[in-house]
Amino acid sequence: MAAVTISERKTREAARRSQAAARVAARLQNFARDEGGRFVLFGSAARGTMSYKSDFDVLVDFPLEREHAAFAFLEDLCRSEGLDLDALTLRTMSEVFLHRNQADLRVLA
Repeated sequence: MAAVTISERKTREAARRSQAAARVAARLQNFARDEGGRFVLFGSAARGTMSYKSDFDVLVDFPLEREHAAFAFLEDLCRSEGLDLDALTLRTMSEVFLHRNQADLRVLA
């Protein structure tokens, strides 16, 4: 049996995370459409540049009465796909952050 190099392991993990992120994004888009809100990806998931150590960065933008359900859905999806999650509410983000990351934001609604 051939040995697997560290580089190969990193490449495989990056591919696994990219595929998982694509599956999660598709499900989030459907949830957002059905529930009247939106998820906004940023970082490597939004750019399509997931690495072997990337997490899944998401801003949650839902009416307050649906926000908890949106977070719970997001957390469950990421857990089931083995993705580390960094989730924040859009309403608490600074204008500086949004402006700085504007080019990389991907809206799922």
